[in-house]
Amino acid sequence: MPKAITEYRVFLASPGDLADERDAVVDVVNEINVTHGEPLDYRLRVVRYEIDAASGAGQPQQVVNEFVADGYDLFVGLMWKRFGSPTATFGSGTEEEYRLAYERWRRAPFPLLFYFLQKPFMPKDPDELNQLGQVLAFRRELAEQQFAWSCDDLVHFRDLVRKDLCLWMNRLLRPRHAPARPDAATVADLRSLWPRMDEGLQTAFSVAYNENRRVADGGVQTRDLFAALLRTQADALAPVVASIPEAALPPPTPGPIVTRAYIAQERPWLSHCVADSIRRLGAALPDGRKLTALDVFTDIARHGTGESVRLLREHQVMPADIERILAERQLAVVERR
Repeated sequence: MPKAITEYRVFLASPGDLADERDAVVDVVNEINVTHGEPLDYRLRVVRYEIDAASGAGQPQQVVNEFVADGYDLFVGLMWKRFGSPTATFGSGTEEEYRLAYERWRRAPFPLLFYFLQKPFMPKDPDELNQLGQVLAFRRELAEQQFAWSCDDLVHFRDLVRKDLCLWMNRLLRPRHAPARPDAATVADLRSLWPRMDEGLQTAFSVAYNENRRVADGGVQTRDLFAALLRTQADALAPVVASIPEAALPPPTPGPIVTRAYIAQERPWLSHCVADSIRRLGAALPDGRKLTALDVFTDIARHGTGESVRLLREHQVMPADIERILAERQLAVVERR
């Protein structure tokens, strides 16, 4: 009996100077359909104005807006050096498409992604300079709304789109649970401890948070932090990780990562396991010492209760084993109170 395949439409919005990037989205979607969608019984279809609007009745922007209103499941926007041509009500068609999408998102959140290409460019005349200025102003606004992502070139853009679409589809297909909410005390603990973390630990927390932030989940669970620690602190953690079975640890965070410290300015939620660790380690941290990835990883591995800690226990990695590894390697860590 044939499997039921669910189709999800990806609306692609951009000015007309990004033909290669628009084609790249189609290529990435075709790849995802085979490698990610087929095993999970879904298919993505890209909606593009140059194809879908051209075949519709009425003015092209009107046809595009009908799709934006309620005709797709994921929105992908892209800009580089051009903002685009004005419409009857907005500075460009791409801006109009985004505004409509954003109003829809406010009613019911859905995947809304906007990328800004950072390829070098020198404006040749006042019009190009004006276009670039509009792009930069738009980017600042979207960054405040938490929808803006930067990419260096076409290869980086393809990697980001591939990763983000797969992350979003995992979220859409995952059984829905009530989202966790930030706890004021935990947010205060994190902000107080942040300047006392070393750069590597700050980066790991940022990566863990940003991975979930991409899919509108503003939090960090144990597995998220462990995956980010293993990606960003491989050398620092190597003496301990080398003694732990690979199957007892989550895979390192894959693909392109974003290290900007949104977590230090926003109101993240932290799992009980992560929150308890930073609270206790913060209270025990000696003056003049920075908290490190090794401190947090080994503290959670010994005292935590999260999903990744259960995975350690299932593979017979107990608190005594972590303590033995630290002693054998002569590694000093902050001890919780």
